[in-house]
Amino acid sequence: MKRAPLTFLVAGLIAGIATVAIGRVWPAVLINDVGLLFFVALLAAITVSASSSRVRRGLWRYLVGLIICAAAYLGGLFAFSVAAGYSPDLLGMPASSAMPSFGTDVWIGLLVATLVSSACIELLASVLTGRWSNRFFLFLTAVGFVTVAATYTAHVLFRKPWTFLGVLLPIGEALFCWVLGQQIWESGEGTTVRTPAGL
Repeated sequence: MKRAPLTFLVAGLIAGIATVAIGRVWPAVLINDVGLLFFVALLAAITVSASSSRVRRGLWRYLVGLIICAAAYLGGLFAFSVAAGYSPDLLGMPASSAMPSFGTDVWIGLLVATLVSSACIELLASVLTGRWSNRFFLFLTAVGFVTVAATYTAHVLFRKPWTFLGVLLPIGEALFCWVLGQQIWESGEGTTVRTPAGL
């Protein structure tokens, strides 16, 4: 693993841990500020890894990036609520009593949320690098599914109240930030897939 993407991984992990720690004291952070903390971690990783030269110039890109980061989490949260909320009625199955109970509806909600968040993060990458990559979008989706599986495994093993978010956010933010860092790093080497026609 190259050093620069590793820096992004660590930054994302720290942001995820900080989000959970602060969220235990101020729960509103888990609704309003997850995207902001992820964006701060991204900026820190870009600075520490000296990757700014691989990001397209323009302050507007960072402003749009901040908006996308907020939208990625809120959009994922909305997608989860809709998918998990309606799937029991549509599929004729019992609804979970709580999100960490990991019923089928929660699985469906998390997988749909992963797709939405992955698309938003790839959009962020395309704003910063000037190119959309289908390969990295699939990579983001894959690590999102890995995060959901890891969260479920931790839930089965420990069954603690904060296991759900305590695993989901740190691992998810670490892996998403790592993939984003990898794409930013590769963009300077001319290996990122070009934007598909019409996007």
